[in-house]
Amino acid sequence: MTKHYFSRRLNRRTALKGATAAAVATSVATGMAPKPARALNEADVIVIGAGLAGLGAAHALEDEGYSVQVIEGRERIGGRLLSLSNIPGNPEAGGNGIAAGYGRIIDAAERFGVKLNNIMDRAPFILKRNIFLDGKYVSMKDWPDHPRNVMKGPFREMPPWAFVPLYIIQNKPLESYEDWYDPKSAPLDVSLHQWFLSQGVSEAEINLAYNINSDFGSSSHAVSALMLMFVYAWGMMQRGIEPRGTYAAEGGNQRIPEAMAARLKNDVHMGRKVVGISSNDGGAQVHCADGTIYRGKRVVCSVPFSVLRTINMEPALTGVQARAVQTLGAQLLTQTHIVAKKPFWEDDGVSEGMFCDNILGSVMGQHFGDKPEDVTSITCWHRGWKARKVDQLPEEDAKRMIVQAFEETRPASKGKIEVAGFKSWHNDPFSSGDWAVWEPGQISSFINQMAEPHHRIHFCGEHTAKSNRGMEGAMESAERVAFEVFDAI
Repeated sequence: MTKHYFSRRLNRRTALKGATAAAVATSVATGMAPKPARALNEADVIVIGAGLAGLGAAHALEDEGYSVQVIEGRERIGGRLLSLSNIPGNPEAGGNGIAAGYGRIIDAAERFGVKLNNIMDRAPFILKRNIFLDGKYVSMKDWPDHPRNVMKGPFREMPPWAFVPLYIIQNKPLESYEDWYDPKSAPLDVSLHQWFLSQGVSEAEINLAYNINSDFGSSSHAVSALMLMFVYAWGMMQRGIEPRGTYAAEGGNQRIPEAMAARLKNDVHMGRKVVGISSNDGGAQVHCADGTIYRGKRVVCSVPFSVLRTINMEPALTGVQARAVQTLGAQLLTQTHIVAKKPFWEDDGVSEGMFCDNILGSVMGQHFGDKPEDVTSITCWHRGWKARKVDQLPEEDAKRMIVQAFEETRPASKGKIEVAGFKSWHNDPFSSGDWAVWEPGQISSFINQMAEPHHRIHFCGEHTAKSNRGMEGAMESAERVAFEVFDAI
């Protein structure tokens, strides 16, 4: 993207703002009130949601000459990208690393002037975790013969969290990662628990390797094995593109959607909580809780289904699509970001990362200081039942519970840690959970129909992507929905 392109876009936007300011100044000087700016609420396309999917779609549409107005319920840009800039190292409460195969994200960062840094030298420190079971540290030297180790064969020598991805990758149930939405894969759309049992994996192994800290869903019973097969096959594909390439935006990944929003022709309208969407032969309308109404030829809706199900839609969704919106799950995830006032890990001789069977869940150090080994903060990932337990408490009570559990697990940390950031994605009314989770039977039931246009309403978001996940999935969906709108208008 040339500097001339950016200059032309910015000059036009500045001119429009200047014209508006001049009109207001004239009205004040003459005593005449300016006319209501109804046109601001009308555009060819109304885009709901200022995350990657919504902003990606908005830019694709603007590039083709359509007028677009993006509206956002939150008072910030980014959706489920949230960089905690008040904490050293800008840890992510949302999307983390950007793999080398994230072509759309990397292109967006370059186009909108966001610098990406390779963080692969920090990965060994970030991913390093120690086993803590029953509140006690278990060294990898002692783990193979430990009474809690129920794994068989070579997996006895590995940490518990290595089992699920390695087992699935080694067995390679999918020929290609994209086979997960092919109807021929429907027999694999059973619970992860059921599939493991069919492979001869024991209940005890499943509980240790997955249910203590379930990456997807609340347990092995609540997630489709087919989803996990796609996740790990897709991950292997990504690593094959550039094994030593994992990136993060300078200042935090949220800088990418913020830069995208800043380059739109119309400012994003913030604080617009959508309560209804209607469409008919004459166009589409978006109704907001504050009474604002937006009108357009088409609506692009990027909100997750866990939120969309709370929005009134006329005409109502029916059939398979309605069932998808009402039932597709979203990951229960809460993060606690801790800053250590003193490096307690130097006192007890165990690095800060932990795999815990208590409320702490998966604990990972953030290493974004001058040197890769420097610990800038510590993140506790509470997933599934752990997130649910944390989310039931008032936030301050939850923080106290987590600090108490941390200090009991790591006595050397007592009095040396404080909570600097806290984010419950389930309690966020604009997400009601984090990434999409497919329960047993859902992939074969509706993945190929759930994102179809509904009258003048089009759907995007990472939950509608088929070939990618996370940030890249969001951008994939933006690309797809833009072409839908091109064909429709």
